[in-house]
Amino acid sequence: MKRIILIISLLLAMPVGIYAQDSIDSLTIDSDLDEVVVTAQRKYVKPTARGLKVSMSGNPLSKIGSATDAIKQMPLIDGSAGSISVLGKGAPVIYINGRKMMNSFELSVLKSSDLASVEIITNPSAEYGSDVSAVILIKTKQPLAGLYVSGKGNVTASEEWSESAGANLQYHSDNGLTVFGDISYGWSGFRQKRHYAELFKKASNTEETFATLSDETAKKRSQSLTADGGLNYDFGKNSAGMKYIFSRTPKSKFASEGNTSTDALPISDITSSTSYDAQAFNHYINAFGDFKLPLSIGLRADLDYMFGKNISRWDAREEETERIITNSNNSSHDYFGAKLKINRKFGNIDVEAGAEYAHTKNDQYFTSQGLSDMFFTSASDMVRQNLQAYFLSFDYDISPKWNIYGGIRYENTDSRYERDMILDNNLSRKYHDFLPNLGIQFKSPVTLAMYYRANVGRPSYSLLDNNFAYVTPTLWETGNPELVASRAHNVGVSLYYRNFIFQGTYIRSENAIGSVYQYNAGLNANVRTNVNLPDYDIWQLVASQGFNVKFWHPTVQGVLLLQNLQYGDPIRKYNKPFYQLSLNNRFDLPAGIYAYLSAFYLGTGNTTTTYSRGTWQMALTLSKSYRNWTFTLSANDIFGTWKQRFDTYSNTVDYKSDIKGASQHVSVTARYTINVAKGKYKGKAVREDEMNRL
Repeated sequence: MKRIILIISLLLAMPVGIYAQDSIDSLTIDSDLDEVVVTAQRKYVKPTARGLKVSMSGNPLSKIGSATDAIKQMPLIDGSAGSISVLGKGAPVIYINGRKMMNSFELSVLKSSDLASVEIITNPSAEYGSDVSAVILIKTKQPLAGLYVSGKGNVTASEEWSESAGANLQYHSDNGLTVFGDISYGWSGFRQKRHYAELFKKASNTEETFATLSDETAKKRSQSLTADGGLNYDFGKNSAGMKYIFSRTPKSKFASEGNTSTDALPISDITSSTSYDAQAFNHYINAFGDFKLPLSIGLRADLDYMFGKNISRWDAREEETERIITNSNNSSHDYFGAKLKINRKFGNIDVEAGAEYAHTKNDQYFTSQGLSDMFFTSASDMVRQNLQAYFLSFDYDISPKWNIYGGIRYENTDSRYERDMILDNNLSRKYHDFLPNLGIQFKSPVTLAMYYRANVGRPSYSLLDNNFAYVTPTLWETGNPELVASRAHNVGVSLYYRNFIFQGTYIRSENAIGSVYQYNAGLNANVRTNVNLPDYDIWQLVASQGFNVKFWHPTVQGVLLLQNLQYGDPIRKYNKPFYQLSLNNRFDLPAGIYAYLSAFYLGTGNTTTTYSRGTWQMALTLSKSYRNWTFTLSANDIFGTWKQRFDTYSNTVDYKSDIKGASQHVSVTARYTINVAKGKYKGKAVREDEMNRL
């Protein structure tokens, strides 16, 4: 208990990160924030009813080069894993000018100087998908007539060399027509050293234990291609457009070599090798219309279609046992979505209502050779899902200091699951979910908000696949078609005061999906899978504050999570407090050079059934803009300290993993821009959660 009190005290007392105020010498009018700031200190960050908004006009972050790198430096953002995550909320859904981002390259081709504002939403409204826990809304600068061309090249040196290049072209005319296209191509790779330890019992009613220790070297090389094109037409207060995105992984190869020592098998020392080859492609089309109707009614329509395929082959070989296992998987998916939304303002009340429809089809054909009879030598899984959703939300400014907001979302989901062309009624699902949310906000000078929100998370289709994958001679992984949707009830409070942010959330988790291990007697090995966990409670604290000391702008952020989960046979408790801390520093150096030095510590503790044993790393980024050029030099995990050290103790299996590699690298990025004219595409994806499941 003393440890919990100490961590809470540190989080509440420490400075935890926000970019807030830099000096300016003149009056600034920020139309994007709908306010006039007349002060010697400009506030780049403004709290909103559902999160915060960062203005990029005059913000030093606009000079960092990449839009991705700029967002990673913002409050409540965690970029330690290389991607963008919202503290305490996980991976956000990202919209660029109102359109759902379908591929990370869409953000990578944007320069930080292209951004007008970034809004970070930690309590999404009923408009967004039922499983969306965080949203980032990006607005780019207003379009100017003319041609805009930019190019980017990147080289990364690590255990494996990585190279990428991209180009963006846009033409915007005075009559509101924007034509655009992007292309990105790259090679990426990594090497890792992995250590696995398994301590397990073959039955819960015995004291006899067995141990397996495995050391492995792994490497991966992957090739990627993404291209898009489309047009956007603005006429009066109306907009319409269409966009097509093609993404392909022509080649992806993963290979590993391992040595295993075990007392659970007749042969105690086993040398193994695995290889995994994959190819994939996706076609995505989005069309939209945004219209202003009489009586000040706004009408928005969005249409989606996506089709893709994934092909993979996996081989494992054990030298001493002469066992050879070959798996192949061929899957295809189709998705269609349509969404209609209307909105209108009644005095101080903004009201919006809408309906969605989504049809998803996911077909998989799996074959396996060299396994025992208990495995499927040939099988097909087919899932068909129809989803209807209706939502209503409001935002009411009671007074300049008080605001109340909320809404409700209803979803009707009907899915059919077929195994080998035979309908499985036990695995087919029907859901009826009512998801309310309600919040109240007080402003002046402290901004304080309280809210309740319910959300639903559905397992990805890959988690439903009943396929087996080899890890070590005594460890396999598989999917679980019996998984059902999880549900969470969130009660939150947030406080914003000057440069300080605090968010506290109580979560009642129902049917959460967690990773567990179980000994399988028929296979004579452990099997990792995902299951629906018992209901349990979570308490989460997030804190953030920053300072400005002349040219030095330090920021610190922290998360503390406590849970009371119990699971397994025998039952185990997963209640160790989990925490993480980060320190970001921006240095405004001479000659227009900006330096960003960050340190991240992943602490110990439980999240669901996983226990983190702690690790840390530091990263440095230098950026310089000169005329039409922007140069960025980045070094990640400077001291080579980062390790993935996680344990999962479940049922009769204690599993530990240590993975090192794929974190330490140095990269150089150069960007060149011709002209400065930009246009916008304003389409939105209808059901981004369904596409993410695919």
